[in-house]
Amino acid sequence: MHKTLRKLLEKNQLTADHAPSDEQWSDFLLQVDERLHQLKKRFKRERRMARERLGSFERLEQVLQSRLEAILYAFPDLLILLDEEGTNLEILAGDRHLLFQPAHKMLGRRIEEIFDEERAGFFMKVLRKALSSGQMQVIEYELAIDDGTRQFEGRMLPLGYQVDGKDTLLYLARDITDRKQAEAQRRLLDNVLNSANEGLVIVGPDRRVLYANEAVARLTGYSVEELMSEGEGFLRHDLDLALCDEICAIAHAGDHFSREILLHHRHQGATPILLSLNTVRNEDGEIDYFVGVLADISEIRKSQEQLEHSATHDVLTGLPNRLLFEERLTHLIPHAMRRGQTGAILFLDLDRFKTINDSLGHSVGDELLQLVASRLLSVCRGEDTVARFGGDEFVVLVEECAGSSDAIALAEKILGLFDTPFRIQSYELNVTTSIGIALFPQQGRQAEQLLKQADAAVYAAKAAGRNGYRLFAREYLESAIAGLTLENELRHAIEHNEFELYYQPQYSLVTERISGFEALIRWHHPKRGVVMPGAFVPIAESIGLIDEIGLWVFQEVCKQVVEWSEKGLSFGRISFNLSQRQLMESNLADMFLTLLEGTGAMAQADRIECEITESLIIKQLDTALDTIHQLKETGMTLAIDDFGTGHSSLINLKRFPLDRLKIDREFVRDIGRDRNDEGIINATLALAKGFQLEVIAEGVENELQKAFLKEIGCHEIQGFLMSPALPVDEAEALLLQEPDKENENGEKNG
Repeated sequence: MHKTLRKLLEKNQLTADHAPSDEQWSDFLLQVDERLHQLKKRFKRERRMARERLGSFERLEQVLQSRLEAILYAFPDLLILLDEEGTNLEILAGDRHLLFQPAHKMLGRRIEEIFDEERAGFFMKVLRKALSSGQMQVIEYELAIDDGTRQFEGRMLPLGYQVDGKDTLLYLARDITDRKQAEAQRRLLDNVLNSANEGLVIVGPDRRVLYANEAVARLTGYSVEELMSEGEGFLRHDLDLALCDEICAIAHAGDHFSREILLHHRHQGATPILLSLNTVRNEDGEIDYFVGVLADISEIRKSQEQLEHSATHDVLTGLPNRLLFEERLTHLIPHAMRRGQTGAILFLDLDRFKTINDSLGHSVGDELLQLVASRLLSVCRGEDTVARFGGDEFVVLVEECAGSSDAIALAEKILGLFDTPFRIQSYELNVTTSIGIALFPQQGRQAEQLLKQADAAVYAAKAAGRNGYRLFAREYLESAIAGLTLENELRHAIEHNEFELYYQPQYSLVTERISGFEALIRWHHPKRGVVMPGAFVPIAESIGLIDEIGLWVFQEVCKQVVEWSEKGLSFGRISFNLSQRQLMESNLADMFLTLLEGTGAMAQADRIECEITESLIIKQLDTALDTIHQLKETGMTLAIDDFGTGHSSLINLKRFPLDRLKIDREFVRDIGRDRNDEGIINATLALAKGFQLEVIAEGVENELQKAFLKEIGCHEIQGFLMSPALPVDEAEALLLQEPDKENENGEKNG
């Protein structure tokens, strides 16, 4: 019996032993009916509440499902539910473009129905391995999607439950195309940076190394890992600590600086480094990090030392050259005057050296000069200077002597050196020398004056029969009369137009065609015939006629440029030499501008090139530098002539607005025979490249020299191998013989 009925019966005291009265029964039935009514109402209420709870649960379930789907679709990955047969049970893709096919086409289909046999076999093999091992399998692969080939990383994970009696797996696929490309770019960048000769280092404000390439490791002796794992910066050597503090202070103060430093290796010595440091700041101006570039300049320093040495020393003998000799003499004269001491200059000129050179060849002549230098050094004191001025001229500077007697004694000792023949190759050469002596400060207090006196004494010794010496005497100045005669003849030559320009072609080693000409002056002397510039230009300079001759040369060059341009000839450029005296003229550029305008060559100014002998610049550097810059402003190009034989200071060279370096014939001559000369030429080319200058070599006389210069990257050559200097009509004929090619005006030669 239902407990509710039992409670009602007990309440009305109705039992089986006593039959209820009509009133009791009626009252009991009313109570039952009331209770049934209450139960019905309660049932309805509870059913309604149950339905409401069910609705809330369904709504919550829908919200959770929507949230879950939103989260899954927000992932950049593909989620696929698979069964053990490779059937796609469910597909979730945040980016539909990454699907191999639309989801509705893949859903319910097996892998073999979607991919080709090879690809499907690969996926099924991974699926079976995941199920058999019970472990997640990770793979990488490529798929051809609509917008191209994409790379993916796949993860196959067994779920451990079944659907329709089949084991299931979750397959997660992630597009890693961008990551792979970034990795490839990073590897490429790392390879580039690590293959660079320059070190690259990124340092934080706390000096911690954030990045370093392999070059930094080589320079410091610390591995990249060591540099980046410890917060001590890249200047780790004890000797570099103070330098590090200084550099950090400078870097914090500015955004960029560059300086040379000595970087100490962990286990080796110091290396000269050019450090360029850039400070990178954030939007608030605070330092994020420093970027440093470390360039090993040890080879450049060696090349610089070689060039500096070649500027002050004779290449063939290694002796000081004229420049260094004059510097020492200039400093020594006032020293001797203050102390009341006497010094001496002994000027040596080998007798008939030209005959040996011409008959036996330059190699024999060069070796003879080297042996002479060695013998001279053997009899001179360490404090004295033995120099070679070029050709067969040697000069000895005696710092202190007792007077003419000591100087004469040394001259006699030097003459005795030549009593022993020189054995060179298969030859035994009996060579003598003539010596001129000048004393200072008694006979002169200017280096140039003393050298002229010693030179005059040499010619007196030669006139006396050679193989002897002469102490300078005033009568030797009678040679000045000859100079005066020559001066008059030069003035006559200017007035009567006895000068003519010859043109030696210059050739490009790339095209093998004419790239320019050098204008060389010749004097048609009425008695002596054609006189070369070496015989009269020094005299013209000394007597002040070089200015007039130089302006005439420039005017003729301007006229020739205009004439050849109007004829449509492709002649490149015409260069000419500036003398020292011209270079010191403060108004030289103004005079040249006047001639450019007067001849109509202003528009062709860039086809005219001024050649300046480097040793001439140094003598009055400031004046020369001003003139050079003014000449550059006219539009003409500038070249350093006879590079390497003068004072080739890199600091000074950097100050000149140059376009071209001209390698002197002394270096070219010994190509194939002297590695030092070849090394200097290589260094010159490297230097020119650093200064972005063209290079032309003069004095090229054979194919070996030409081939070497072409191989190392020299741009142009000139010399007897290609052509001697030619009169203007022959030079023009040579231009017309060039292979047809269009010139700058679109016209053809001839």
